[in-house]
Amino acid sequence: MNYADIIIKGNIFDSVGDEPYKGYVATLGNKILEVGKDGDISKLKGPNTKIYEMGEKLVIPGIHDSHVHLVLAGLFNIYANLINARSEEEVCRIMRDWADKNPQPKDEWVIGFSWYHVFWDDKVLPTKASLDKYFPDQPVFLLNAEAHGGWTNSKGLEVAGVTKDTPDPFGGAFERDENGEPTGFLYESAIGPVTKHAFNFTSEQMKSYVKAFMKVAASEGITSVNDVMPYFHGNIGDVEVYSALDKADELTIRIHAAPNLLGDLDQICKHRDTLTSDRLKIDMVKQFLDGVSTTHTALMLDDYSDKPGEKGISLADLSAIEKAVPEAHKRGISIKLHSCGDASCRLALDYYEKAIKEHGKNACRHNIEHVELISPEDIPRMGELGIIPSMQPEHIALTQNFDENPYPITMGPERSARTWQFKTMLDTCGVVACGSDCPVVSSNPFLGIFRAVTRLHNDGKPDGGWNPTEKLTMAEVLKGYTYGGAYGVRRENELGTLEAGKFADIAVIDRNLFETVKEDPWKIMDASVVLTIADGKVVYQK
Repeated sequence: MNYADIIIKGNIFDSVGDEPYKGYVATLGNKILEVGKDGDISKLKGPNTKIYEMGEKLVIPGIHDSHVHLVLAGLFNIYANLINARSEEEVCRIMRDWADKNPQPKDEWVIGFSWYHVFWDDKVLPTKASLDKYFPDQPVFLLNAEAHGGWTNSKGLEVAGVTKDTPDPFGGAFERDENGEPTGFLYESAIGPVTKHAFNFTSEQMKSYVKAFMKVAASEGITSVNDVMPYFHGNIGDVEVYSALDKADELTIRIHAAPNLLGDLDQICKHRDTLTSDRLKIDMVKQFLDGVSTTHTALMLDDYSDKPGEKGISLADLSAIEKAVPEAHKRGISIKLHSCGDASCRLALDYYEKAIKEHGKNACRHNIEHVELISPEDIPRMGELGIIPSMQPEHIALTQNFDENPYPITMGPERSARTWQFKTMLDTCGVVACGSDCPVVSSNPFLGIFRAVTRLHNDGKPDGGWNPTEKLTMAEVLKGYTYGGAYGVRRENELGTLEAGKFADIAVIDRNLFETVKEDPWKIMDASVVLTIADGKVVYQK
């Protein structure tokens, strides 16, 4: 008889059924040995078995975050977070304070995250002039809360070689003053010339950023991530760096890397063949079809309500994407296409349908990332084509207060009433893969869980939740963060549920969320993880 290494007793939610039950999970090595309801576990108990008595706490499969910018998420946990700033000046002061406490060489970039002029009192775009007062000779780059806009100082523009004569890139623009001079604000792909330098990290830096993220992830019960690597200047992250961490036995998360669809598919296939392991998978690619609706860059079928004549922009060469999708599909590489507008969602479905018609159905699990808005007539196609909706519940409340919610303004009442259709997507596709989009928002899964079951902003509005028919049950959202993530990367036979023979990736939550959602849903956001087991090893204990 093989005795268990670890036995966890508590309220078990296995992501197979819809309710938790009193029971146990036993592990041996890096696999689950047995899962059962309360009963005699003496046969599993050896002299060295470690038993965790978790009482009323909730035991779930490890969280699978289906949309993370991994290296940037590590940076997010190191550099300044500007989410609560209420003005341009306050951002500058926060950054100066951070830089004074974390001195760097003058040629190193100072980086910050999550500012947004939409959150500010005056709601006016910032300029390089304010940053220049605080950082006259060190480059600064600040990514906004949507990650589709950036702000830099004069030194940053100088390092990037951006001048009055620099043309706007495809899919973006440099904000300019009345004389045509760049102001320091960067729209969409205009971020690229700056991040090419600001995010030009060494292998050792990338390792440190991944480790910074993994430390936070362990405390949040996250054991798997999908790393969506492409950004405006190229991939952020490096699968060879991830492989080095894997071979050194330093990975405490499973990484499912999705490099650039428009990159070298031969090289991706080579990496798939040579670097793949249980903890590192390289069989997906990703690319942007459009931007985001708040900046009017999501591709819409109809005009923006507050900008007649505008339907958004594509951020990449759509003809190149249309050609690349069938090629990747033919090679068995799953594809993730970013889509926030209903027009881009239709394009994604068209491209996937074309690939399937040309090369037949295969093992690929193609995803649409975000699915923020989809035309009613395209909803059935999601299910018919077997497309996975990869959705991020916390994006519902990017603004803290519902009255500041930009969707009703940019889309109008009819379209905004059809945004983030979690329940519709689940019913149509049979699965939803949930994630965070960190560093756009925190990787904390309890924020997204709260948002999915209540659809409330942090001010408690609107009454009953925004588009309340699209709420998920606690079971549905937990499956989205576990089974859904595993299914989206073709690993539902290895991950995503608590079943014998699957990898021992387990999280224990400090409360039974099924009771919390009934008693006081707001307390979901206060939940925390008390134990995380990744690949059979305890990587976090509170």
